[in-house]
Amino acid sequence: MGDPVKMFVCGPTVYDHSHLGHARTYVFYDVLCRYLRHLGYRVFYIQNVTDVGHLFETGEDKILKKAAAEKKPPMEIADYYLAQHLEVMDALHIERPNIMPRATGHVVEIIEQIKTLIQKGYAYEVNGSVYFEIDKFSDYGKLSRRKIEQLVPGARVAVKGEKKDPRDFALWIKASEGHIMRWPSPWGVGYPGWHIEDTAIALKYFGPQYDIHGGAIELVFPHHEAEIAQAEGTTGIKPYVRYWVHSGLLTIQGEKMAKSLGNFITVREALSKHSPEALRLWMARTHYRKPLDYNEHDLEDAEKNVQELADVIQMIDERLKTKERGKGNAFRIKELKRGFWEAIEDDLNTPLALASFFNLLSEVRGNCDRYSEEALVGARRTIMEMGELLQIIPPDVDPLVGALAGMIVELRNDLRKEKEWGRADELRKRLKDVGVVLEDRPEGTRWRVERG
Repeated sequence: MGDPVKMFVCGPTVYDHSHLGHARTYVFYDVLCRYLRHLGYRVFYIQNVTDVGHLFETGEDKILKKAAAEKKPPMEIADYYLAQHLEVMDALHIERPNIMPRATGHVVEIIEQIKTLIQKGYAYEVNGSVYFEIDKFSDYGKLSRRKIEQLVPGARVAVKGEKKDPRDFALWIKASEGHIMRWPSPWGVGYPGWHIEDTAIALKYFGPQYDIHGGAIELVFPHHEAEIAQAEGTTGIKPYVRYWVHSGLLTIQGEKMAKSLGNFITVREALSKHSPEALRLWMARTHYRKPLDYNEHDLEDAEKNVQELADVIQMIDERLKTKERGKGNAFRIKELKRGFWEAIEDDLNTPLALASFFNLLSEVRGNCDRYSEEALVGARRTIMEMGELLQIIPPDVDPLVGALAGMIVELRNDLRKEKEWGRADELRKRLKDVGVVLEDRPEGTRWRVERG
């Protein structure tokens, strides 16, 4: 077994359907996790679930607002949208984290951490709420590289006059009359703030220090900055996280895709139009740290590339079924494979890796007849290995479909030999109607399943 790697990624706030921006984030961390495991590391992956305490700028809890709008209990809202989230993540071939702890299941740990922060002088209670006093933590701002005096007051919670400093952020919030999600605490009935949930969960399962913390770039400040202050203030151990890894935003016409802006496309909607392989390929074409702009034309191109990939795999398989063999060796294949993994090793540079990948497809397509059996087997294995990392390999054709398509191709060939062109064209058309495309080439007729 390889060395252990502890990885924590900020998970969903389960009050609505997940959109493509969320998908982009979780697809990237899926690739990162798969790569680390490919290298032999034992990755333990935590993704928390925020089902309380994540507030709008107005101070309204996102779960409660949705519950009021749908006239349902808050936990019914959270359970429903968590199930929806997991369903679309599964459809995108995203491996589930080892555990997905929910904030509401860790209120005891949250309260204990807040008590420690008060005892150590980093937090204070006023009128039933508890705030982190950022002036007491000299390193505040080190992740986002902001100076304390430049920080924006409020930090996702409406500024209250009861704070010592407007920039202090809430750890525990006093529940107003009629607030449904509430727990007893040493400071009165209330509920946790958003930032404290992540550190209480991570400290429970990972201890005072771990390897990788991820999330979208927008979380650097204030969320991740607050996490550092809370965790290091609690334990005194620095750094809280060895490697912070942030993914870029997904935009639409240059503007951040967000539920609050009303310009989002749900993952379910995207999957109704595009294959999961095409969506993942489209995302991998942009470096994870850069913004990615939604564009249907680019997604259509990705579908074509997935089809090209399927065609090359089928070409190799058909060639291996014949007795004809070339003598070409696998030198170029090995060279392109090396280029792919060198790009992945360099900060997961998937765009550069894909350049090697599609050069490999072109190499095989153009030289399939000249390669030896060993080279063809090696090429197929290499294509599958690269594609599996990014999860862009389309599903295998059902063997029954393949057998039937092969029989129909033979029948059509017989009709063409008899010069029954009309009946041959009718077979081609009927196959096309059910998604099987015939391509007449000098070396014979090939068939493929049309995807997307």
